[in-house]
Amino acid sequence: MIVVIIILGIALLALLVLVFLRKVQYDAVHRNFLALEDRYGGKVIRGGFAVRPRYIGEIDGTRFSVSISTEKNKNGKGRLYYISFFMQKAADANFTILSLEWLGERAREHQKKQATQSIYQGKYQLEASNKKLFKTLNLPRLEDIVGQLHPFSYALISSKGIVLERTSTNLARDTEFERINPVVEGLNQLGHVLQSGVSA
Repeated sequence: MIVVIIILGIALLALLVLVFLRKVQYDAVHRNFLALEDRYGGKVIRGGFAVRPRYIGEIDGTRFSVSISTEKNKNGKGRLYYISFFMQKAADANFTILSLEWLGERAREHQKKQATQSIYQGKYQLEASNKKLFKTLNLPRLEDIVGQLHPFSYALISSKGIVLERTSTNLARDTEFERINPVVEGLNQLGHVLQSGVSA
């Protein structure tokens, strides 16, 4: 009986340590998001002390949000975190920008199923249902913006808005204002380019 109590006590202690470490990490993200609040107004939303914070604000009259998510690492070791950006700018074209490093072995499979085009020194590829779309895009301008957004896993561009995700191994560092504000500004520029005409 004593052994069972000891084991349960150790398990409970380990759980409390994990919750505490998660709280410390999310506190750091919360502080970083407050810098966005200072810059763009809006607000940081957080449902509890160990809950992931989320920021909602506006840039040039356009609503955007920054949040974090997590999933188990595919190699079974630890967890993988994502920093997600959403810009509520409708685009005239639907396409995806994918990091070849993030795709890894899946890149060839994607190339079989979708029309693709390599950009930004081969580090990313455009994907669309029709290759004719690529001829309507201002690729030099698009690559300039991709360079500002780099590094990221993928960006989805559609009539509903723009979604971009970055992987992170250190949320406290990777959500610092100096790291995420260029992404906000880059997505805003991308939205302007796509709204003013695909090939503008």
